[in-house]
Amino acid sequence: MDKDKGYNDINDSIKKALDIMESPSELNEKETSGALEDDECLQTCRDIMDMNVALQQQQTPGSIDVEAELVRFKAKHTKRKPFAGLKLAISLVSAAAILTGLVFIISNTLDIFPTPDPITVFTADNTPQEITLQAEDGEKMILGESQKDPKVAAKTKEYLDYSRTKKTVANVPNAQNTIQTHTLTIPRGQNFKVILCDGTEVWLNANTRLIYPTAFVEKERTVYLEGEAYFKVTPNKQQPFIVKTPSIQTRVLGTEFNIRSYNPEDSHVVLINGKVEVSNTQGGAYTAITPGEDAHLQADGNFILTEVDLDSYIYWKDGYFYFDDVTLREIMQNLGRWYNVSIEFRNKEAMNYKMHFVADRRLGLEHTIQLLNRMKKVTVTLNGNTLTID
Repeated sequence: MDKDKGYNDINDSIKKALDIMESPSELNEKETSGALEDDECLQTCRDIMDMNVALQQQQTPGSIDVEAELVRFKAKHTKRKPFAGLKLAISLVSAAAILTGLVFIISNTLDIFPTPDPITVFTADNTPQEITLQAEDGEKMILGESQKDPKVAAKTKEYLDYSRTKKTVANVPNAQNTIQTHTLTIPRGQNFKVILCDGTEVWLNANTRLIYPTAFVEKERTVYLEGEAYFKVTPNKQQPFIVKTPSIQTRVLGTEFNIRSYNPEDSHVVLINGKVEVSNTQGGAYTAITPGEDAHLQADGNFILTEVDLDSYIYWKDGYFYFDDVTLREIMQNLGRWYNVSIEFRNKEAMNYKMHFVADRRLGLEHTIQLLNRMKKVTVTLNGNTLTID
């Protein structure tokens, strides 16, 4: 870089930034340390890099006379006072042209200005996504393809029905010896319904597993859940219905409620009608909740009870996304679970935006992306199998 009079009259921090950005590979350790301690120098470099990115998006290679632009930049800064912020960024537009090709070097060789990595909040699963039913003996069938009868349940494309097994157990000698434990697994992008032997109806959301007996013969009707399910329990005061998840346990006699337990931090029980009691799986006391309340498990093992919009916990089983005053992070995780796509946030602050969002999830991912972008709060793009939020 020519050290003419105009250049020498530029503020020292700006000169230092120009030298760094023009010849980053020539910096020694002392010069690098000095640059890191000079706030104005660092800000100048950042502004130059920002302008360079803008120019690369708007100009084609070779369309700018680099030397002429640099001379004009020096002349503009002769005998001017130090400046920063927006005015500095505007003044540096011309000089930024010289930096084409240097941004990669300065970012990766010196690592002075590392670009923040996108934050991944959900990861796609590339394995086949199929509804499977596994018996206690290990036999597994794919319900969407196989027409094989699971022996103890009536099967259709929409649901499994075990209700006939109740009469079988009651009327056939030694029928209890035929009772098995079944595991029903619902993949991403699908939901499914199962009718248990007592007539209890269970709607299973995407990425959910339910473990249950083919007939209830114990003092309690116990099932195990991983994921999210909506229960409509058949009343039976003599045989309470128990739903166990890795972090919470719910006890009912007969009612409708929704349980979501994809992970300990996202463990909720929402009561639609009737009455239920919840506890943690570490032996905590039961907490009663009333219709319209959400019991949210906390890290200390206790529950916070809040009134919620029940539509958010009902509409999913009818084929809709429905979120009210929910963070964008949680919304996007639900979209990732349904469409089986990875979710990356480039805009970190956007993860905590509270939003109201409704969409028919049967209309496909592109439709949902269009609705999100119409809100004009973020920009959502699909790159391969990854949704990116800017």
